[in-house]
Amino acid sequence: MHLLNYPWIPVRLADGTRTTIRPAGIAARGNPPVALNAPRADFNGALAQFLIGLLQTAFAPRDDDEWLDRLEAPPGIETLERAFGVHADAFVLDGEGPRFMQDLEKFEQTEKGGRKPAENGIASLLIDTPGDQTLRNNADHFIKRDRITALCPACAATALFTLQLNAPSGGAGHRTSLRGGGPLTTLVALDPEGSELPDTLWHNLWLNVLPRTVRLTGNPMLNDPEHIFPWLAPTRTSNPKEGGQDTTPEDAHPLQMYWAMPRRIRLDFEHTREGACDLCGAEGPLVERYYTLNYGINYTGAWRHPLSPYQERDSAEPLPLHPQPGGIGYRHWLGLVYARQDDKQRTIPAQVVDTFLREAEGMGQARIWAFGYDMDNMKPRCWYEAIMPLYRVPDDIRERFADRIKEMIQSADLVAGMLRIAVKEAWFKRPGDARGDTSFLADGFYQHTEGDFYACLPRLIELIPQDKDRSVLSEWHQTLRSAALTLFDEWAASGDLAFGDPARVARAHAKLRKLLNSKKLKDILSLPTTREKAA
Repeated sequence: MHLLNYPWIPVRLADGTRTTIRPAGIAARGNPPVALNAPRADFNGALAQFLIGLLQTAFAPRDDDEWLDRLEAPPGIETLERAFGVHADAFVLDGEGPRFMQDLEKFEQTEKGGRKPAENGIASLLIDTPGDQTLRNNADHFIKRDRITALCPACAATALFTLQLNAPSGGAGHRTSLRGGGPLTTLVALDPEGSELPDTLWHNLWLNVLPRTVRLTGNPMLNDPEHIFPWLAPTRTSNPKEGGQDTTPEDAHPLQMYWAMPRRIRLDFEHTREGACDLCGAEGPLVERYYTLNYGINYTGAWRHPLSPYQERDSAEPLPLHPQPGGIGYRHWLGLVYARQDDKQRTIPAQVVDTFLREAEGMGQARIWAFGYDMDNMKPRCWYEAIMPLYRVPDDIRERFADRIKEMIQSADLVAGMLRIAVKEAWFKRPGDARGDTSFLADGFYQHTEGDFYACLPRLIELIPQDKDRSVLSEWHQTLRSAALTLFDEWAASGDLAFGDPARVARAHAKLRKLLNSKKLKDILSLPTTREKAA
């Protein structure tokens, strides 16, 4: 199976038809693809990065002008096929030669350095499927055991790429991805209601392709194909006992970031069976197992993947952001869009986001598609995904705009804590008696206020030049207050009345109202207190 010539990418077309296309099909006209349509959310995220990486590798624009030309006038399928064909040798999934995202060495039936390759059921390629150790611990996650036993080559290729992109820690020598286990990815996307451009898959992918003038981490002097696609050469192993070494940005071409291969894997195409794919239902030959060795490529050093935001702390190497419990929400918006300084830590948005905001003048409204796994070591806790608005803020008000956003988020954090304490005081005679995770209280508050938060952003952009931004903060204070009291009433009344104490609920409610009008909260929002108003 050749991944450039075979129609394996599931999409939805403009007329609603669901089909599969080959990569160059993203440039189809007439009835173009408008969205990816994989059977899993993480597959959609991986396929978007596959196509962006392919465009960045084979069809990157020379400069901003050419980038804009191709955005406004997409190339035809034939043009993309010619560009992609230059790298045809790197996209063969099976066969005797190099295999896409797989170890060049045929170690399936051999011993390597006294180590026998591990044989795995194909389901173990899926990040949310229990591995051997998890099975022994009897802890299934999103996919129950024995549900996935065989995959079609297309789903196997997508699962393989998804694992290499997100690889969590997997035991001794099983390396994490270049961005660590379960990185947060942020892509720029069109807002269909605020852009004059067609909302097609081509346009949404092209927004994340960088001109060649943008500098990426890596060593551009290492421009042989194997320095971009590491599976074209013997694996640069990382076992120190066998002379292995780490791989830093000096050891690879910048484009290898899109094609990083931390895991040593060989899909078993020698022993397939006919049937229906357990994920997509496609009929044909199915892959049931793969083989793996540890001590693959260990990416270390100051890598900065262009599709992920990073944190910088003092002189330490930048660290990619990862989703955390509670999901991706407006609390994170500022750091995903603009550089933000907090104490000794600085958050840097993804290069594609930063470049779009700086260069895409007159592009209209856009959005951020943020997604990734929340990982607890090697265990996935949740897949998070969010669509967030992306506003271009004039340079002369950007610092003040960022300050106001920080104040809004800090005040929301404070009120979420107040609400959580008040509800626990209403539920329990002693709040310390609370058992279990009550973080859902704060999460519910953020979800309740998210639409109001985003509605404030364009008003801040409009009113800051007029020195009227305090009015937005005042409205935000009322939003927080109203949401907290509404949710308190909802949650305080949801307990078992047999254990309820109306007097306790009333005290907690009165205390919450007082806190919501406190000087501490108003100071964060630079609002006058009652005493200041009287003066």
